[in-house]
Amino acid sequence: MRFIRIAHLAAVALALSLSPIPAGGQATQAADSAAIVQLGTSWQHAWNSRDADALASLLAEDADFVTVLGPNGWLKGRARFDSVHARMFPRLFSKSVWTMKEVNVRFLRPDIAIAHVLWTSTGDEVRHVKQGRRAKESLRGWSRSVTVNG
Repeated sequence: MRFIRIAHLAAVALALSLSPIPAGGQATQAADSAAIVQLGTSWQHAWNSRDADALASLLAEDADFVTVLGPNGWLKGRARFDSVHARMFPRLFSKSVWTMKEVNVRFLRPDIAIAHVLWTSTGDEVRHVKQGRRAKESLRGWSRSVTVNG
């Protein structure tokens, strides 16, 4: 079965600890933006190589990651992410191709940025769970600034 999925990750929320921008430090912010985009490129390479260790190395040690499996795919910590993806690659993603289409970086502060990533995935052998719809129903009265995987 072939899946084509375009998702706007209103957050591969890269809340990164970047160096503060000194006065007139637009060159530093441009360099930080380029480094964030490079994370997406590294993610694409690691995913398409089926390298769970390389993929996990891009996450913080205490990362929370929600997979396309939805609530059953909430992975807490880099080690858990690594072990789950090492098992999922041969079973569910052996033919998967992840392609980054566009990255927009917005700095909330000089040391915190959000990256909005537009990507496609083909060849997945898993049903993608839409989290955004559930979050909207369960969070009435609240607005979201972050949506993961849909």
